[in-house]
Amino acid sequence: MDKIDKFIRKVKVESGYRKFVNHDIIDLLSNYFNGNYKKEQYHSTIDNPLDIALQFYKEYNYEYYNLILNGIKSKDIIIDTEITKSYVNTSNSKAYIKLNKNDVDIFMLVHEFAHFIDKQSVPHIIPDNYWFLSETFAFYFEKQLELWLDNDKYKDLILERRNNRMFFESRMMKAINYQLYYEDLYKSNGDIKESDIDLEQMNFIMRYDTDGNTVNYLLQYPIANILSETLVKNNLLSDEKEFVSTCLNIDLYGLLDNKFPHQSSITKKATIFK
Repeated sequence: MDKIDKFIRKVKVESGYRKFVNHDIIDLLSNYFNGNYKKEQYHSTIDNPLDIALQFYKEYNYEYYNLILNGIKSKDIIIDTEITKSYVNTSNSKAYIKLNKNDVDIFMLVHEFAHFIDKQSVPHIIPDNYWFLSETFAFYFEKQLELWLDNDKYKDLILERRNNRMFFESRMMKAINYQLYYEDLYKSNGDIKESDIDLEQMNFIMRYDTDGNTVNYLLQYPIANILSETLVKNNLLSDEKEFVSTCLNIDLYGLLDNKFPHQSSITKKATIFK
């Protein structure tokens, strides 16, 4: 099967998937992440990112810290520069963390450790039916790390990380909108022909490794950025056991209408998550 045939099949199959937020939320996200962001290069000045990440968790929650230490000792957490990509295996809850050999490794470690903590917790902090909040949980710890890091020493790194989140999420929203265009086209016409496809748009979508669920997979990240910022800036969370219920009660419509949140925008129970 060539790439175009594979893409057409992908669109036909994924057009039947239910999206976990309403379409108007996707439109608001598109407007929100519509800036002309440029990717910034991280410096390579920090020689001990693992030590810093561990110290952060040690001070944040000693139970989490011990969970991570035990995971490293038991090889349930593998940290290496040769790993292809960072992920937590959902079948055995093992974490594989790729080091980038630059300063962002502090954030990468804290992010993936959060996924590991979630999957090792009994019950999981993010139940399987709320999978779309898993990235929000990991981003939440990144935002807590920003507060914990010495702002003078790590100011540039924090700003670079914030910028690059927006850069990547703006590209994700672009891919989401391309994918939705072709899904809507298929649903309207009952078919897609090769002549309907813009090859640049197709290639942009296909470069994401999404395991066959492009829109839902990519949506997790821009939503994670916004919800995690809300949780941290407004100090909404006192216990991670309440993570899901707290997120579900945030008015995402209000946040997106008002850019990054003020307390007054968190006023009603959200009904956007399906």
